[in-house]
Amino acid sequence: MAKTLTPEELKQKLTSATPLLLLDVRRAEDRDKGGPALTGATWHDPAHMEVWAKDIPAGSEVALFCVRGGGVSQSVQAALESRGVEARYIEGGIAAWNEAEALSVDPDVQLLGAQGVGERGQHHAVQVASIALVVARGQKEPVDLELVRRGALLHDLGKVRDTGNLHGVTGAELGRELGLPEPVLACIERHVRHGVPEAEAAGYGLPVRDYAFACLEERIVSYADKLADILEAGLAESLADARARLPEILAANPALSKDAATLGRYVTSWRMLEDKA
Repeated sequence: MAKTLTPEELKQKLTSATPLLLLDVRRAEDRDKGGPALTGATWHDPAHMEVWAKDIPAGSEVALFCVRGGGVSQSVQAALESRGVEARYIEGGIAAWNEAEALSVDPDVQLLGAQGVGERGQHHAVQVASIALVVARGQKEPVDLELVRRGALLHDLGKVRDTGNLHGVTGAELGRELGLPEPVLACIERHVRHGVPEAEAAGYGLPVRDYAFACLEERIVSYADKLADILEAGLAESLADARARLPEILAANPALSKDAATLGRYVTSWRMLEDKA
């Protein structure tokens, strides 16, 4: 069973008919200074886990969170799992949850709606942005989080004009009409087929020019888009699972990997972004 779940996955769980226990396991000092918990959550002091853990029935489904999904959540999850509880913790903790909530009302999401992107497309954009920010924060070198956020939210803007390989190009054209910054336009244009080199552009029906990634932020946006596709297709138990097995999942699902060259580019990014070198 997966040990983690994303904020989007938790949202779906909270609206399902299956009962779910939601536990706030932030340390007392973090809880006091960290703001309100998620609605419906009950606080359990991780320092006294041995006292309260025995009261959670085996077989219960539990979602828990600390501040950032680090050692506190991981230790509590492991302890509950050892007692037969189906426990998962929110990747990125309550900070990631709050960020996902903010993304859902971001002005760029409103821009998508104004241009004709439907609810499903907006939901995908928020999912991609949430994943992209998680990946970005895990990199060893500095990453422009604002560019990652905007590039991820707006990456499929062009699908209001074209749903094929040209939607990156048409999205950049539309974004230019709307006055979006050039770095954001580059994220939009280059995400399709994951950074196509100039020599291969014509084969994908693209205007002949270089679409290879010029910066880490562009690569992260496109990589997060594919991780979101994997999760939305139900091909991984969690974001952590998708990140761990991306090459295997794409190789087994040609509809997602598209072709050998595109698969190779994704595997290269997987090695870079997941530190698999």
